[in-house]
Amino acid sequence: MKTYTLTPAVLMLMSSVANAEPEVHYESCKSTFNYLAAQYQGTTDKNNSGSQWCYLKQSIEGATWGHVRTETIPEFKTVTGKACKTPSEYQGEKFYGCTTRNHTAPWCYIEEGGWEECQPEAPPALLAHTQPLQSKRLDRVALGSCFKTKGDMPEALAKLIGQQPDLFLWLGDNIYADTTDMAVMRQKYDDKKNNSEYRKFLEAKIPVMAIWDDHDFGWNNEGKHYPQRVNAQKEYLRHFDVDKADPRLNGQAGIYEAKMLGGSGETTHVITLDARYFRSPTFSSYGACEGESSTILGEAQWQWLEQELQKPSEIKLIASGIQVLPPLHQGRSKTNYCAYGDGKTFNAAIASLEETNMSGTSYESWAEMPAQRERLLRLVQKSVNEGKTKAVVFLSGDQHWGELLQKTIPASSAYGQAVNVYEVTASGFGQNWPYHIENPLRLPIYADDKGDGNFAKACQLPFKYAGVTYQGCITRDNDKPWCYTQVDDNQKGIEGEWGNCAPAGASIPTGRVGAISKDIAKLTTSNRHLINKSGSNYGLIDIDWQNRELKMSIETANEEAVSTIIKF
Repeated sequence: MKTYTLTPAVLMLMSSVANAEPEVHYESCKSTFNYLAAQYQGTTDKNNSGSQWCYLKQSIEGATWGHVRTETIPEFKTVTGKACKTPSEYQGEKFYGCTTRNHTAPWCYIEEGGWEECQPEAPPALLAHTQPLQSKRLDRVALGSCFKTKGDMPEALAKLIGQQPDLFLWLGDNIYADTTDMAVMRQKYDDKKNNSEYRKFLEAKIPVMAIWDDHDFGWNNEGKHYPQRVNAQKEYLRHFDVDKADPRLNGQAGIYEAKMLGGSGETTHVITLDARYFRSPTFSSYGACEGESSTILGEAQWQWLEQELQKPSEIKLIASGIQVLPPLHQGRSKTNYCAYGDGKTFNAAIASLEETNMSGTSYESWAEMPAQRERLLRLVQKSVNEGKTKAVVFLSGDQHWGELLQKTIPASSAYGQAVNVYEVTASGFGQNWPYHIENPLRLPIYADDKGDGNFAKACQLPFKYAGVTYQGCITRDNDKPWCYTQVDDNQKGIEGEWGNCAPAGASIPTGRVGAISKDIAKLTTSNRHLINKSGSNYGLIDIDWQNRELKMSIETANEEAVSTIIKF
């Protein structure tokens, strides 16, 4: 049997017959399109029997291109301001506007004879971020960070847009500037807005709040010694399109802010912290250490935060560019931390939170300044115990993985009874970090007692079984995922102290298990509350005001990977 190759002309003819391509005004055309290895700014009759055509901005009854009425085509000019011929003729083709055929830049013939390169196409107008309305109740909040235009970012962002959150929180590294040149920083912000996928996000008009982290603040791991922090704040506020009356444009140092959203009995207090502008060095390579005087927020922001936490709301969402809940990484000498000083305050803060024998992530976090972290957690504990809020969830980015965390703040004579707080880390778009990360304060996985169906015991992770160390539930020698609920000092499981891990929908001491991906083992190097092998990830918080339930989830481009539901 003979085979035939269909030329673009034949394909276009077939398409025209099938779809009866419309006749259109030039305003319906894409400003730039590619055809047969050439770029066009305007229209062409190539392979269309002398009729000018273009690709359309939006399809019309299934047609992706249309015949253009030549009287609607605007004038195109060259770099010297001369008008392009209407049409230009080249090697049997007639085109209105400019083409790159046999040249590296768009060009056209001019009325005076000869040819010139065309004026570069004006970039599309920058779209603006949408600001939240104070009266709008939050039923769904999305969060993400660490934005890169690679991998499955387009799919993840499209899925997020389709979920129509009432608020999206950008949690830092919104661009990767890493510069002291504000022209470079501005261009990178504008490039993000001009990214085709991000334009779709802006066109969806999802209300936005944001914070920065080191790479959009200025330099990696930087703080108050970054020399362009004042100007970086201006570029940040320009990018996020804040109102001209915003205090941060009128004298406030630092980008922290708070909004009370929703009506009476359904209020969500969104607090965004600036953990960069005032921050003391964490290690001596970032400046002179300040010991016990080390600060993350600076005293003015601390005073502001104390006042905010005294305002009543049903839920408080507290955003921080770096993680809050993971305990100090104790795999390095404590004296390496700038905040160590003589060690008294440093160690006392760790002991107060009952974390002396814990070790967390080796990457940046609040735990690098234990006294500052304790101050934050105790203020939150006080807010809960004084009835100012019913639930507190920290929101963070930075790490290039997503996870769910839980911390019980110990009872205190000064701050009241023990309080559970949570954290959703979502990081990021086009990012992943497929390595094991220590964190004993990841959300517990609960198990029953040897299959009795009462999921009230916490899995002890990691645990050893048959000489192998496991970081999460296993199915070895059992028909359901299971774990040890007691281990000895060497992390070896104690015989008989095991249980089946709580499945999706099971009741647990803090509420209910939400979703668990059927492919969870492919999404994590550790337990199911760490998502670090998925490519992109972002977070969702769904609030059920009628039943007073709050669901925290980590989402991938393909699914809700894992979630948990708590009462408030």
